Amino acid sequence: MEVITIKTSRKTQFLDITDLVQKAIPENKSGICVVYVPHTTAGVIVNEGADPDVQRDILNIFDKLAPEDFHYYHIEGNSPGHVKSTLTGPSVVLIVEKGKLVLGTWQRIFFGEYDGPRTRKIYVKFIEG
Repeated sequence: MEVITIKTSRKTQFLDITDLVQKAIPENKSGICVVYVPHTTAGVIVNEGADPDVQRDILNIFDKLAPEDFHYYHIEGNSPGHVKSTLTGPSVVLIVEKGKLVLGTWQRIFFGEYDGPRTRKIYVKFIEG
């Protein structure tokens, strides 16, 4: 298993981690890759990477679904981050063929930060098969 450490710079953002995940894949091996984020106010998604407006649109919708000014019961002040991480989930499973992630033409892997800025970990596990 590989552990990737990243630093986020904003309260909410998506960071393209595709190249970092690809580096964790053994050469010429086929199987699956699990990308897991062990944080309750962060997540991981696969979505379009060609147009950064897609990530902005998703974050804007998330802000409407989990606004900062809603009456949350959780007193830490990061309830919107918990809700947003529930929308994306903590992991994705990807196919690997001959050492390369199998992604669509426009697809990239994004780390979703919903309570930053912070230092975060991403676990990447390759399973040969």
